[in-house]
Amino acid sequence: MDWGALWSAFGLLFVAELGDKTQLAVISQICKWQRPREVFLGASLALTAVTAIGAVGGEMLARLVPEQWLHLAASAAFVVMGLLLARSAWQADKRMDCLECDPAEADNTVLHGRTNALNWRALGGTFTLLFAAELGDKTQLAVLSLATRQQSIGAVFAGATLALIAVTGLAVVAGQSLCKILPQRTLLWLSAGAFI
Repeated sequence: MDWGALWSAFGLLFVAELGDKTQLAVISQICKWQRPREVFLGASLALTAVTAIGAVGGEMLARLVPEQWLHLAASAAFVVMGLLLARSAWQADKRMDCLECDPAEADNTVLHGRTNALNWRALGGTFTLLFAAELGDKTQLAVLSLATRQQSIGAVFAGATLALIAVTGLAVVAGQSLCKILPQRTLLWLSAGAFI
């Protein structure tokens, strides 16, 4: 394994992704689903898949699908996600008007051990959003660039994947902290506005 290529890819991508839209997407998914395990898995799988595409076939994908279409797909995914978050926030507002318990508290009972089943909607929704958002992103282009300059595509892939998973973990922790400080409906409204 080419350790220099691995650490080079890790360092470059970790710094590039801090504060990026990827973290915003992960935080909003945490606020929406209140399922950190599923959000982390969905985001990590999506980022790993996109990194693999960048390391192995980024150039071919760029030849087959125009960059403009990749950007349009990512933009559409963000607008759709924003609208879905706005709908969730509006429904949370309606539930609060009925003087029922806070939806976040109801969801937290699931989180604290009453069920260990995976929420496939949360995992799949997170995967789809992050996959579409990262296609053609600067991260994928950086992986492609590193892979063309380095001899070890595997090391570039490993370093980039580790960096993206580390940043995703930070976003999950930040999202959980924000959900404890602010009401869920407030975070949903903020996330919806940011996405749209």
